[in-house]
Amino acid sequence: MHYTKLSVAGCAALMFGLIACSGEDGKDGVNGVNGLNGADGASCEVKSLKDESGYKVLCGGDSVGVLLNGKTGATGKQGIAGATGAKGDTGKTGASCEVKENKDINGYDVLCGGSKVGTLKNGTNGTNGADGVSCSLSTPADDGSVTVTCPNSSPVTIKQGKDGTNCSGTTVTKDGRKGVEIACGGSIVDTLWNGSNGSDGTSGSAGCISADDGNGIVTVTCGDATPIKITKAVCGADAFDPDKKFCVLGKTYDLCKGKAYVVNREFCNDGVVAELCSEFKFNKTKTTAQFVTYRATTKDEFCWNGIVTPKCGGKEFDENEYCGKAYDGVTDSIYKYCDKPSKLEDIYDVIGLASVVAEPEEGAEEGDAVAPSSSSQSFFGNLIGKPLTHYNEEKLVEFFTKLGNIQSGVTECGIETPEKCGSKVYNAKKQFCDIRDERLYKFVTIDGRRWMAENLAFEYKLPQIDSSEGSDPALWSVVQVGGKVQYEKDAFESFEKNGTRYYTWNAAMGNGDVRKIMSEDAIAALKLNPKDEVVGACPDGWRLPNSDELNALSLKANAAEHGFEDLDDAEDVTVNFNVEFLGFYNVNTKDVVDANEAAYFWSETPVEEDERQAVNLLVTGKDQSVVNTSNKVFAFTIRCIENLPNEDEPEGGEGGEGGLEP
Repeated sequence: MHYTKLSVAGCAALMFGLIACSGEDGKDGVNGVNGLNGADGASCEVKSLKDESGYKVLCGGDSVGVLLNGKTGATGKQGIAGATGAKGDTGKTGASCEVKENKDINGYDVLCGGSKVGTLKNGTNGTNGADGVSCSLSTPADDGSVTVTCPNSSPVTIKQGKDGTNCSGTTVTKDGRKGVEIACGGSIVDTLWNGSNGSDGTSGSAGCISADDGNGIVTVTCGDATPIKITKAVCGADAFDPDKKFCVLGKTYDLCKGKAYVVNREFCNDGVVAELCSEFKFNKTKTTAQFVTYRATTKDEFCWNGIVTPKCGGKEFDENEYCGKAYDGVTDSIYKYCDKPSKLEDIYDVIGLASVVAEPEEGAEEGDAVAPSSSSQSFFGNLIGKPLTHYNEEKLVEFFTKLGNIQSGVTECGIETPEKCGSKVYNAKKQFCDIRDERLYKFVTIDGRRWMAENLAFEYKLPQIDSSEGSDPALWSVVQVGGKVQYEKDAFESFEKNGTRYYTWNAAMGNGDVRKIMSEDAIAALKLNPKDEVVGACPDGWRLPNSDELNALSLKANAAEHGFEDLDDAEDVTVNFNVEFLGFYNVNTKDVVDANEAAYFWSETPVEEDERQAVNLLVTGKDQSVVNTSNKVFAFTIRCIENLPNEDEPEGGEGGEGGLEP
């Protein structure tokens, strides 16, 4: 075995804490090769020294250290006592003081401790006072005054009063009056006149005083009685002066140069009563309205149903009348609405007004006088106390739309059967309806043919294609959902700019629309709504003019006295083509060219020699136009021409020269 031996030094190292350290048994050593047996570890012990001065530490019988007891500290030496202080001197007894007479000074000396410290002198006798001097009085002066003089004082002058004079009163009469004349010392100093009798008071208002405070209240005071306040007039809870103001529904208003006026209908304009009117901004077709302000009307306007309205040929018109065009299409003329009062009454109810058109009495014959309406409200009766913005803008549009629908010639209560475009009634003699978007267009008749008198605005879109039948476009169909044709999201080669729409030739003709190449049987099988059967940009029953029709139109306008502004020289007829010089749209630059300088209109006629070109009409002035050819990719405005019944497809004519190239 291998053993470990604990050295004495190792044990001694543990002695710092005065802890006895005994030797531990050695561990068994690892079996060695012929190794020696290890010795047993020695134990440690502590023994007292013989002189008891400490302890000896023994380990294995050997001394490894001594621990001495602490020694007692030496006793400190006694401190040296301080020297005795010197004895203080004893103080002397203080000397006494005495007073001795000193005749030399008529007094006494004061002595303290035998030394003179002061002197006390006797007082001397005072001298006797002199006799007092009496005051003297001077001889009286001419005015009786005397002067008194006293020693050590300023003289004082005393005036003696004179004897008072007697006063007397004497009765006198002068100018019918009596009095007493007062005289003193023979001189008249005043006259006291007797008072005259007061006049008797009269009965009545002469004994009272009134005061106007200017606010409609008069205060009346009679003698000593409590004043009474009298109100001239009352408006609501407030007093007012009828000579200055007037009252409407509890609110006072200033008179207009002494005149009252209808509140919310009239106002005071520099002392003149004038009508106050709502001004609305309408678009051309009166389909939108926007309130602007309420104001007075100008000389060319009047207040029609509370709305600023232009006069008709310089004249005002009634509630059941409107301003239209005379036969010449230019002159303003006043017409009556349908004279069926109940219909007009319903329309005025839209904006909260009651019509003044009277119902004829039962049994009355045509031409008999009609009694006034029994309506309890006048046109402005329900506007009192409300602002003129009482008109709702949407209701106002509805009001004008319904009025327009009952105008002469297109009225449900007239002779003619009304034409409707959606919900709008229109005059079929002057307008036609595009059933696709329910938009109305004006037209004019030129040489027996109807032409659009305004540019087309339809947003033409291609239908979505069903190509499941194969690759042949002739077999394709259109997509329908719930019986409704589905259209592409974007317009087909037409572009809107500045409120105007421009079309390429392909869009104008409908080239690229699958419905154009489908057979009649295939179209019939789809059972399309009539508006979904229309192919191309023009409305149903209308088409693009051909080159011959454009040539004829151009020649007629160039020769007419007023050009396109009047294509009929008859005095009683005006045929205005209403050309707008809007230029054309360049698809490449995405901008309008020749705006305000020219107008471009497509025809349906292509150029046989060049499939890229088509015939168009170029207008540069009211009587300046030419038929040209232009590239089909340019986008022009469109004027359609009406298709005559059973009309064959027009043949394409030859195009002119000098057209647009891309």
